[in-house]
Amino acid sequence: MNRLIYRALSGRFGAYLELQILMRQTAKAFGAEVPKAAGRSTPELLKVYAQFTAKEGMRAIQHGDNLETLHQKLYEMAYALGNQICRWLKPKDEKECFAVITLLYHNIRIQMEGEAPGTVCVRKCYFSDFYTPEICDLISAIDQGIFAGIYQNGKLTFRERITEGYDVCRADFR
Repeated sequence: MNRLIYRALSGRFGAYLELQILMRQTAKAFGAEVPKAAGRSTPELLKVYAQFTAKEGMRAIQHGDNLETLHQKLYEMAYALGNQICRWLKPKDEKECFAVITLLYHNIRIQMEGEAPGTVCVRKCYFSDFYTPEICDLISAIDQGIFAGIYQNGKLTFRERITEGYDVCRADFR
């Protein structure tokens, strides 16, 4: 694995860069304006991103948008990001792929453990305070795309979610 890029992503700048990219690409998938990021700290930007995705998800649900199409756009955007990160870091095996995913999710305050392929458990999720179960289900297309892009294949399926009242999120990645 490219340790230099991995270390850069694990720092404060890496989290900020990750959020900038996520914000821009997610806005594009929603067909929305990118929220202003200039002058914001990483924690402020994370909150803006959470509020933005919650607002845009709710707008799509309330306006009767084609959620399957939106889910596909979010998935494809995230798959491309995951695929690009995989090309940058060149993880050599599944263990290194999961290390990359764990780092990316740590940057956005999601505490993840387990194995992939296998069962993945999210103990803490920053976004669970912002999302309804319906929005979480829609936005999870980003998780599915990131996993598949980094692993170059696979399907992430959630069984339980914090937003549905469970203590943790549980998902299977095959």
